[in-house]
Amino acid sequence: MVQLAWYGLSSLLFGIVLFFPVRNVMLAMNVNRAQRRLGRAVTAEEREVLRRKVTVLAAGLAVTFAFLYNRYLFFKFFS
Repeated sequence: MVQLAWYGLSSLLFGIVLFFPVRNVMLAMNVNRAQRRLGRAVTAEEREVLRRKVTVLAAGLAVTFAFLYNRYLFFKFFS
């Protein structure tokens, strides 16, 4: 039971730590793609819309990766 709680807590913390750099990288990629597609700089409103979309995707990606990576580590070292 303690291992399950530790696995969940450490995965969640790892996901939170990963969230911010993943969001920044994804936002930069999306802004650059939008600028290239539009042929101009994006406005503040367009950037905010992109930021909201990227936030949801980055959260899902970071938490999923954290849980899968922690599962791999727990089975490799603690089973």
